[in-house]
Amino acid sequence: MKEFLYFDKEPTSSTHFNRSLMFGESVFETFRYKQKLPVFFSDHMRRLESSCNFMGINFPGDFYIESLVEKFVKNHESEHINNIIKDLIVKVLIFSSGGSSYGDLSEKSSVCISIKEDDVKSNHEYSLCLSKNIKASFDPLNLHKTSNYFMSVYEKRIATNRGYDDALFINEKNLVVETTAGNFFWIKGKNVFTPSLKNGPLPGIARNIAIRACKSNKIKVYEGDYEPGSIIFPEAMFITNAVRGIIEVTNLNNTTKPTRTNKLFPKIKETFYSLLEWR
Repeated sequence: MKEFLYFDKEPTSSTHFNRSLMFGESVFETFRYKQKLPVFFSDHMRRLESSCNFMGINFPGDFYIESLVEKFVKNHESEHINNIIKDLIVKVLIFSSGGSSYGDLSEKSSVCISIKEDDVKSNHEYSLCLSKNIKASFDPLNLHKTSNYFMSVYEKRIATNRGYDDALFINEKNLVVETTAGNFFWIKGKNVFTPSLKNGPLPGIARNIAIRACKSNKIKVYEGDYEPGSIIFPEAMFITNAVRGIIEVTNLNNTTKPTRTNKLFPKIKETFYSLLEWR
C-alpha cells in the first residue's frame, strides 16, 4: 500500500519539525475517508486537540485541518484507472519545532496529511497472541496517539514472527488492555465485555461507536478488569479501530476460540457500520 505525504508548509529543513524527529513530540489521528470526512470527524479533532494540549503543541484548529484534508484528497492523483479510488486511509499528524534541548518548549507546529489508497480486501479474521511486554496502566501517554509508536511496532513484529496477526497487550496486573492497533471486545451470553479505560487502553473513537451499537440493541456492556484466562467460550471476539472498523478474532493465543453462534455479533456489526455510514 503506497503512502503519499502532503504538508501545509513545505519543509525547508529538518528544523521544521526538529522536536518531532529528536524527541517523538508529535501526535496524530487516523481515519477512513470514504468519499467524505468520517461521521465522527469532530471526535477525532477533540482527541487530537487534547493530545496537542498535553504535549504543549499548538493545535491549528478544526477548520484548518479539515480544509487541508479536503484540499489534499481533492488534489491527490491516484495511479488507479481514471484516477478514481473511493476508499482512502487518512492520517493527520501534528509536528513540533522549537528548542533543541529536550526540556525546551514547542514553539511552532506544522501539519502533515498522509494518504494511503486502500483497494485491497483486508483480513476480517485475526489471530492474537499475548504480548511479550506489558503495557503500564498508569502511563499518561495511553490516552494519546503519539508518533512514539515503537512498542506497538515491536509487539506486532513478534506476533507476526510467531504466526499470529497481532498481539493483545497485558498490563502489570496481568489484565487485558488492547491490541497494538485497536480496542478489544468479546461476547459472552447476552453481554459484551471490554477492558476498563483505567487498565490502559486508548479511549478509541471506534470503541465508543461499538459501545453505542451495543446499547442501541439493548446489549449490556461491561467495562472491567479481566485476565486473559477469564475469556472462556465467547460467542465472538473482535477488535475495533477507526480504519478497519470491526475485525473478528478467531484465535486467542491458541487457547480460546469463539463459538461463532452469531446471536449478538451480527446485530452489533450491522449497527456499528450504520453509525459510521460505511456502505
